[in-house]
Parts: sequence; structure tokens; C-alpha cells
Amino acid sequence: AFAALSPPAPPATLVVQVQERLPLGWRLCAFGTSFTVLARPPHYAALGVHMKPPPPSPFAGSLLSPMPGTLHSVAVEVGERVALGQELCVVEAMKMQNVLVAERDGVVSELYATPGDTLAADQPIVGFEK
Repeated sequence: AFAALSPPAPPATLVVQVQERLPLGWRLCAFGTSFTVLARPPHYAALGVHMKPPPPSPFAGSLLSPMPGTLHSVAVEVGERVALGQELCVVEAMKMQNVLVAERDGVVSELYATPGDTLAADQPIVGFEK
């Protein structure tokens, strides 16, 4: 037996805030999150298949600082095996201590920062073996 297919629902209205006009698009804000949207003519988009993909980040899979702050403490050492949810370090930002935990099981390969270091947002703190 075949199920009857219903027609697609009409598109929902989405209200966004334009934060900035960029050379090839816009930076938009919706639901408190910022998005970069590219707008290219169709003939530019067709040429995109010939572009190389961007190289992977050397810090892919590393623990990154979620915010600017100071590294208060590090609870792991190089070579230590960590489990999902295990405490890795504490970042202090605006007088609040934020405990950062492992997002997966792994082995610590490198410590990119030491306690007392000032961290920028998205700065690597702990590296893991691949």
C-alpha cells in the first residue's frame, strides 16, 4: 500500500537582522546566532566545483576556549587517556569559573596553554591524538 503524500508546507517566514554587508554577502543574526551568508551569481556558483576544499585546521579535534578569559587550571597531562565528560581545564571569565570537559574519549597529545595564560575565544588549549 502507498501512503498519500501531502503537498509541501508553505515556507515559514524568518526574520533576521542584517549586522554587516560583506563583499560577497551579508552577516545576519537570527535567534541570537550570527551567520555569514554568501550571495553569488549563478555563473560564479557553477565555478565553485573547480575550487579546492579548504585545508583542515591544524587544531581540528582540539579543545578550544569557548570565550576570552584566563586559564585557571589544567587537570590533564600529555599522554593521559581521557573519557567523555572528564574535566580537562577551568577557564575564568568575568569572575566566573567555567569547567571544560572532554567531548570524546582520547589521549592528550599536547597542552597549548598553561595556567595563568590569557586566552582568546577559539584559542586551542588541549590537543588530542588523532
